[in-house]
Formats: sequence, structure tokens, C-alpha cells
Amino acid sequence: MKKITITLLLILFVSSLSAQVGQARILEVKDGQMDKFMSGVAKKTQMYNNSEDSEKFYTFQILTGPNATDFIRVRWMESMNELDNPVDADELSYWNKNARPYYTEGAARIWSRNANLSHVPEESGNTNLRRVIYYNYKDSGEQDFWRFRQRVKKAMVESGYGSAMNVLGCASGCNGNWVQVRFHHDGYAGQSADYGEPLQAMIEKYNELYGNDAYEQDSDKVDATLMPEGRRIRHLMLMPEMSSSW
Repeated sequence: MKKITITLLLILFVSSLSAQVGQARILEVKDGQMDKFMSGVAKKTQMYNNSEDSEKFYTFQILTGPNATDFIRVRWMESMNELDNPVDADELSYWNKNARPYYTEGAARIWSRNANLSHVPEESGNTNLRRVIYYNYKDSGEQDFWRFRQRVKKAMVESGYGSAMNVLGCASGCNGNWVQVRFHHDGYAGQSADYGEPLQAMIEKYNELYGNDAYEQDSDKVDATLMPEGRRIRHLMLMPEMSSSW
């Protein structure tokens, strides 16, 4: 048991050394300012964040939950070291003039992508809808939680699951062990299709690899690891015109 725990922690630690990182902020748009906000963010992004060597920003509109219709703005980096990079004065000035007046800033967090547990097929297509499950697990449930995520990744690969799934852990700004699992879909119809035959094939492969009813049993173990209200589901929509294209 101890060796399993050490192995899991080692995998997670190694993956975090060079992990991609997202610095995410919730932007709460002021009443009556939606058009100005969206226009300002889109113009700033196209001017300053749309070349291969520029800072990368991605904007998602929140579709469900308490912040529905607000936005998450993510600065995407190859490593946390990029947080030390100086901010371009002209870029910041443009943002402060053309976007900053139209929103108030909510929570800010840093998320680290776990490449070992994420699944991104080569031909996953352009999928702007995200179904995001936020988990908050107990310290005592670490092994069961991460073992399930490892097994899901392996079952997705071996079943040929065609849609992307990204796993990100909260590196800063969260209370507790928060993880988000992001499923990429081509709209709501695409979500329904992905959760039909492809999901069933993945579950069958999971049970083939790990034993009869293993998927249900391991899912139940994950449920037992969670803090009260430790599972939240949100839908987000990527806004291409307000996001970097690289």
C-alpha cells in the first residue's frame, strides 16, 4: 500500500515539474457593459496575444452556476516560471482603458495541467464547449482519487476515446485539494454523443482491465473521498474571438 502511494505521488510530482500552467481570473461583467467588455477583450487579444511568441490568453464564458454569463480569463503558460516575465506596458495600458472599466475581478487561481492523466487524441477536432467537474477530495482519499484518474486515462487510450479530457490541479488560490476535470465537446449534441457509445466503450475497457464492475466500485470510492459539496459541475464556452489562436 505504501509503495502504491509513493508511486502515485512521484508521478504527480514529476508531471508538475514541467507542467503547463493556467493563471485564471473570474471577470464579473458590470450591468449593461457586456458589449463593451467583449469588444474590448477581443480587440486587445487580437492586437497583443495572437502571435506565436506572444502571451497566450483564453476566454471562457461561464454558462451555468452562480457566475453564469460572467467570464474566466486564462493566461496559459508552459511553466510557472513565466509568471516572472514583465508585463508589456502598452498591452496593460490598452487593457486598463478598453476592458478594465467594464468588469470587477472575482477569484484568481493558478491551475497546473497533469499531462500524465490527461487525454488529448490527435484528431479531437475544434470543440468549444467544456463540461468541467470540480472535485475537492480529503487528504485521506488521495490514493483512491488519483488511482481512478490514472485508470480512466488508460481506459480512454485503449478504448480509442475520441474526445479530449484535461486534468488540472489547483496550485494556488484554493482551499483544499481541488482538481478540475475538463471534458471537451462539440456543443451539447456532441456531449450527448460522447457520453453514449464512446463512454460505454471506455467503461467496458476499464472493467476489462481492472475487473468486473471495477468502474462503479472505483467511482464509489472517489465519492467517499470527497469533502462536503466536493463535486461541482459547470459548463463553459470558449470564446474564440476573445482568445489567442495559437
